[in-house]
Amino acid sequence: MNFSDKVEILLRRKNWKKTEFADKLGITYRALANYLSGARNPRDIIMKKICDELEVSREFLLDENQSLILDSEERFLHKASEESEDIDRAMDLLKDARRIFNGRGLIARDKKSLFNCLSEIYFDAITNDRNNN
Repeated sequence: MNFSDKVEILLRRKNWKKTEFADKLGITYRALANYLSGARNPRDIIMKKICDELEVSREFLLDENQSLILDSEERFLHKASEESEDIDRAMDLLKDARRIFNGRGLIARDKKSLFNCLSEIYFDAITNDRNNN
């Protein structure tokens, strides 16, 4: 996992926008974007601030052989082919599903029925995709 991926995942975990992070670092958003794209490397003092804010070591951020342990939502986002409205809607659905399944508004049987409905929608879509190809 590369530097940019690690930083972006860690920012999402902290619910920080890139603009907020750049402000915390005392740099412009453009400078941060250059670091994340690989167009420029941060100076040592900025790299130290990045590591301190994200609570990781410099070695971890720079070593592409070391990866973060991702939860299923992070894996989905990390592997998503591109940013799109559907990805945003899928993330909203995941947040709603987490709230519903963790909440007390549905009894266990109803939660299981909801999960079965969602599974059926998924498998119907897969079947339709196969039949259309």
